Order: sequence, then C-alpha cells, then structure tokens
Amino acid sequence: MATLPPSASPTLVERRRSQRVRLAIPVEVSWTQDDGVPVNEHAETEVLNAHGALLRMKPHFPIPIDVELSKPREGLSTPARVVGFREPAPGGLLGVAVELAAPSQTFWGISFPPVPSTSAS
Repeated sequence: MATLPPSASPTLVERRRSQRVRLAIPVEVSWTQDDGVPVNEHAETEVLNAHGALLRMKPHFPIPIDVELSKPREGLSTPARVVGFREPAPGGLLGVAVELAAPSQTFWGISFPPVPSTSAS
C-alpha cells in the first residue's frame, strides 16, 4: 500500500468533517458484555462534533467496540463505535473516543459551526 509523503498529507483542518465544540453534555454509555450482562455507565462529553465525541467516564473494562449512547432526559439514543482511548485525566476518568454510526446535527442538541474553508479566495 502506497503512502503519501508528509508534504502531501492533508492538514488536520482539511481532514476534519465537522467543527469540534468543547462542551460537557451528560450521556449514558451502554453495552452488553460477552456473558450477556448489560452495562450502563455515566459519561460526559469533553469535546464533540457531528460525527462523535471524546467522552470522560470511569474506567470499565472491557469496553467493546459497539456501544449505545443515550440522553435519557431527551429520550434520544444512537449507536456508536469506540475508536480509541486517552490516558485518564486528573480524577481518574478515562477518555473514550467514539464515532456515531451516522453523523448527527441533532443528537447533541447544538448547531455546529461550518468547517473553515481551506481554499484561498
């Protein structure tokens, strides 16, 4: 598989699909363990966009790849995929990066600013 030289790689802004917003929104993360036991953990967003979020939650392993995010007060839920982990922050909360199964401008309850244009006008 061929790779692009570093000078040909798109910048972070060029790759970003939607703007990130730093906002704390409480969510529930749920999944079913291999033994069939359901798990429901409280989490809070740290950074989010229309495609996913970085969640802060108590370390709980194993966390599977496929989870359900919900906002019980609003009666909303959406499937998501765990795409990475970040070192625990002060206070011991683990960073869990999730990608929504389908981008949503409505699940988080905010309007995202447009992605900045990278072309010169």
